[in-house]
Formats: sequence, structure tokens, C-alpha cells
Amino acid sequence: MKKILAIAISTSLALAINLKTDNSNFIRQAPNKNVVLSYAPIVKKVIPSVVNISTTKVVKTILPNFLNDPFFGQFFNSIPKKRVERALGSGVIISKDGYIVTNNHVVSDAQKIVVFTHDGKKYKAKLIGTDPKTDLAVIKIETKDLKPITFTDSSEIEVGDIALAIGNPFGLGETVTQGIISGINRNKVGINEYENFIQTDTAINPGNSGGALVDLKGRLIGINSAIISRSGGNNGVGFAIPSNMVKFVTTSLITNGKVVRGYLGVEISDIDKDKKALYGIDYGVLINKVMPKSAANEAGLKAGDIIVAVNGKKVKDGASLRNKIAFLGANSKIKLKVFRDNKFITLTAKLKPLQQLISKLDILKGVTLAQQGDKVVIIKIKPKSIAQLLGLKKGDEIIAIKTIKTAKWIKVNSLEEINKLLKGLKSGDALIQLKRGDELIIVQI
Repeated sequence: MKKILAIAISTSLALAINLKTDNSNFIRQAPNKNVVLSYAPIVKKVIPSVVNISTTKVVKTILPNFLNDPFFGQFFNSIPKKRVERALGSGVIISKDGYIVTNNHVVSDAQKIVVFTHDGKKYKAKLIGTDPKTDLAVIKIETKDLKPITFTDSSEIEVGDIALAIGNPFGLGETVTQGIISGINRNKVGINEYENFIQTDTAINPGNSGGALVDLKGRLIGINSAIISRSGGNNGVGFAIPSNMVKFVTTSLITNGKVVRGYLGVEISDIDKDKKALYGIDYGVLINKVMPKSAANEAGLKAGDIIVAVNGKKVKDGASLRNKIAFLGANSKIKLKVFRDNKFITLTAKLKPLQQLISKLDILKGVTLAQQGDKVVIIKIKPKSIAQLLGLKKGDEIIAIKTIKTAKWIKVNSLEEINKLLKGLKSGDALIQLKRGDELIIVQI
């Protein structure tokens, strides 16, 4: 099935940013056992907290090198050197003084960001910070007395809960759609680097990106982000970034200008049928390797340990463990329940900041690689470089390399391994296998 992505607190901030969580019980039954006849009261409560966003960016037209020759260039004078792209999206107000959360893809690379509030007022917005790994961004408008939304604890939602999506589909203006929560903890969708999506059948269409998904008390469940569709329209499979993740990222962007995630320092794998029989346990995450000088090493974790819980909450798989660690944040002290030698033990770890090790290679001119946990990802491509012409893109993960020296594919998950394999090679001497979303691509470099 072809996928088309419709690219639909800290105490010190408590007064400025409304990241307060309302933990009262969800409404799962109608008040006084009566049928709910209208969602209008909820919509009236939430609409003032949702904004429409319009962006403008100038994109350079990349032409083949031979067109720079005067002879050939004279036949292509009509090709514009630059073009203006405009996009529409949505956002959610999180503070009285103008902080707004939206999707990164809504405002990424925009030269101009304009916000329209529910009462028709127009504001020029400033970009505060972005986090492409979760597809979140924070912008700010200069005004006061806005109505910020109230967050709820997204870990408390259940499949079957009713949800409302509020946004600006197709540029029509504020629109509300209703549905249910279809799934939770979707972490293998292949859209973002860090995923813990809420899946909903609530209609989410192009322009809804960055809008609010709320419960029946008008509290933020998540930020609408993407759909899976063959046509680009709504097919009932939409994804929202959960409010707990939104809270962590927005707080980090506003206070630090960047997101500093937690890092444990382990290579892991899920418990499959073979491991279940071997280790005698059918859940948790197996540690394959402990990095030296890491938080895991200092806590006493060992290869062969199985992490079954973090801070008392069960670990389902490797992706969920990675999310838990990342969004607890650097310097957090955590308790790990570990299965070792047929018994459970508890260890305490102090998470370290996740740092990116960056490398540039002669054979990959124009490409900047970064170590992100146990992956190596392209984080920058120089415009008009050979790498760009070869089709390499920002966000591509290098997973294997074959060279004239090795004559076979070798899996890689560190900059050190890649540097060693490619060192001293000339152009055309190597093949790299890339992962892009759910695609595998082979490029000769």
C-alpha cells in the first residue's frame, strides 16, 4: 500500500506557558446517563486556543550544471531561478503571551509566518525553535491575554475514547471533526525519528497539521500531524503527537532553544520467540551491548540483561524504551527493573544528554553525518553538491556499506565503522544502503 503523508513544565515557566495538565477522569459516559446531543460547548471552549497558520518561503530552482553554459542557457531563459511556495496549517496556543505549538513541517524553512486567531486578527509570528525528530515547532506572536489550551495526560487515553480534531483543512477556516481513538503507542509508522503516535479515525486533512486533537473536556490529547492515504485525503487513518511528548518538546524549545533528550547508552533488541525460549521471559528489551562511560555502564547494566520496566511502567519493545528514555530528559534519575539470571533486580541510572557525533568524509563531499543513538543519519546536504545530485537526502539513515575492499555488504551503526570502511576510497569505490522512511535505497558514491 502506497503511503502519502499529508503533511497535514518546568516550574519557572508555569506562569508564562499553560502546560498545566488536567488529570481528572475522562468523560466516557454521558452526564446523568443522558445522550450527548451536541459537542458545541466543547468546541466553543477550544476554538479560541486554535489558530490558522500561513507560511511563505522562496525556493531556488536547481538546474543542471550544463545550463550555466551561455550556449545552452539561452534556450532555458524562461526557467525561473526562484519560486515562491505558500502553505497553510494550524497551531495551538499554549501561553497567554503568544507561544504556539505546531508541526515542524508547517513552518520549516519559512521566510514569513502569519497567524490568524479565531477572532480574525492577524499577527506576524517569530520562529522560536524546531524539533524535526518529532515534527514539532514553537512560534510566538506578540500579544497578550490569549486563551491557552489545557493539556491532559496522554498516557491515560484509551482506544475507543471520543476525540475531536480542530484545524484549518484545505484553508477553509476553523473546522471540527469527530471520531474515536483507534490506536495508541504507534511507534513504527516510519514518519518521524521519535514516534509514539495516537491513531484516530477523526477526519484529518491537509491543513489540519498542527491543529488540536481534544477529548470531551476540551483538553489537548495531541497535535494532529499526518495521515496515511492513497489520494492525499482522509481515509480514517490519522496520527497525532501525544500531549506528553508535546509538553516535553515545547518546554525544551522555549527554555533552551533545542531539545536535550536523555541517553542511556545501550544497544538493544526486542524479545522474539527464540529469545523468549532462551531467556525464559516473554516481554522487555534485551541489552546486546553497554556503551563505555554511559549512564547504563555507571548504573551496572550488563549485556544479556532484559529491561522490563522504567520507573514502574512496563517496557513493551525497543521503540517504546527509546521514547521513554529520550523524553525523561538528560540528568533524570530513573529506576530500571531488570531481569538477570532468572531473577528481577532494580538499578538506578542517571541519564546523560544525547549528543550527536558529527563527521564529514572526502568520498561523501557535501554530506554531514551524525551519530544519533545507534544510528548514523545524514543531517545536512550541501546544495548543488554531488551528493545531492546522487539523490541523497537529509534524514537518510546509512545502514550498510559495500566497497571494492570488502566485496560484501557490511552493516553499520556507528560513525566509527563508516569512517573505517570509507577511509581512503575514491569516487565510485563504494555502495551505500540507505533507509528512507520504509524504503531501502542503494547509491554508488
